[in-house]
Amino acid sequence: MKKLVYFVDDDPLANQLFERVCKKITLACEVFNNAEDCIRRIREHQPDIILTDLNMPNIDGFEFIKIVSKEWPHLPVIAITGQSSIDRAVNAMRKGACDFIKKPYEIDELKSSIERNIKYSELSSITKQEKYRDYNMIGDSPEIHRVFRMIDRLSVVDCPVVISGESGTGKELAARAIHNCGSRRSAPFIAIDCGTLPDNLLESELFGHIKGAFTGATNHRTGLFESAGKGTIFLDEIGNISDAMQTRLLRVCQENTVVPVGSNQKIPINARMIFASNRNLAEMVSTGEFRHDLYHRINVVSLPMPSLDQRRSDIPLIIDSFINEFTKKYDLPSKTFSKSWYEKLQQLPWTGNIRELRNYIERCIILSDGDTLDEPLPSEPEQPHAEQNDNFVSLKKVERKHIQHILRSVNGNQNKAAKILEISRSTLWRKLNSDS
Repeated sequence: MKKLVYFVDDDPLANQLFERVCKKITLACEVFNNAEDCIRRIREHQPDIILTDLNMPNIDGFEFIKIVSKEWPHLPVIAITGQSSIDRAVNAMRKGACDFIKKPYEIDELKSSIERNIKYSELSSITKQEKYRDYNMIGDSPEIHRVFRMIDRLSVVDCPVVISGESGTGKELAARAIHNCGSRRSAPFIAIDCGTLPDNLLESELFGHIKGAFTGATNHRTGLFESAGKGTIFLDEIGNISDAMQTRLLRVCQENTVVPVGSNQKIPINARMIFASNRNLAEMVSTGEFRHDLYHRINVVSLPMPSLDQRRSDIPLIIDSFINEFTKKYDLPSKTFSKSWYEKLQQLPWTGNIRELRNYIERCIILSDGDTLDEPLPSEPEQPHAEQNDNFVSLKKVERKHIQHILRSVNGNQNKAAKILEISRSTLWRKLNSDS
């Protein structure tokens, strides 16, 4: 099959010349007079490579290269520039171009550059996919590729990171990937959910305690900060800790030391700290729920994790991964979804994100007969028959039912639902996941 090239130039003669050249070197091509039309076409069908002039009205070549590099990082772009514009060509490569060709170009030079960069892109894509499998995260959407690129960058530096996102989006997976791809990979990765422990237990877990520090402290206990050594400690749900624990944690971050419960001795620590929260820490700072000095200390770099609603194109890939995982786990024959089932699953409001989808696929694998999965789509659990005064329901249940009705009416789009309900996306998520 011929490789497909998109060529962008506002000069019709240049487009005609390129079409003739492509016929000679057996390349399929589509030409565009402006970047806007090419961007719309990329969203419909992606080429193997793009060539663009730099001097164009509205969106010029530099901005176009920047957009493609951000939205489709795997797509190679070659800049076309005049003989006297080498500096501009270098600037284009800084924006994300993989190569440049000077006008007027030689056909052999053009063919060589296109073939070389397509081949490099394909090899690079294979290498990246192998690397991304090490992250234990599945997907090929622009949203998840942005996460992959951030992990690449954060794995080579030791700064504190705050990973934000709804529950079930894979915040701990991202933290593990940062650790596993960095220089600390041979040291421990220790995770703790700060939202599940009361202050006294959390303090003892994190900082340790000495013998006799409190009733029941019969032995010395090493805290997780110290146990992590030169590894990484991942503090999940950091937004749920008390003011007192925030103060203690701030001191740890400032001094890189911990003081065990019942002791006055400072113990130096060398662990990298990664934090996560499903609550908006910036909003919590503005309302006084979270210390601003701790927030700015830990939030050197923020890594937002997209919800499943924001990366629906990844759902079929994720489903296939879970099918493979659970058929192996339970030693069952391989099972498949029909195309219509994939499409239905892509439209459902997965408010619990990947965790909810994972549990659903596991249930399907266990309960479905035959090679095709016929488990009914997720629905609200059946309610017991109402008796006498049980016909009365709480306001919270009425509110949740209304929210779910709105979600269904907008095909599970939580952003649209939140706008209709005139609440924030985070408030919508909390109302859906709070106890009835």
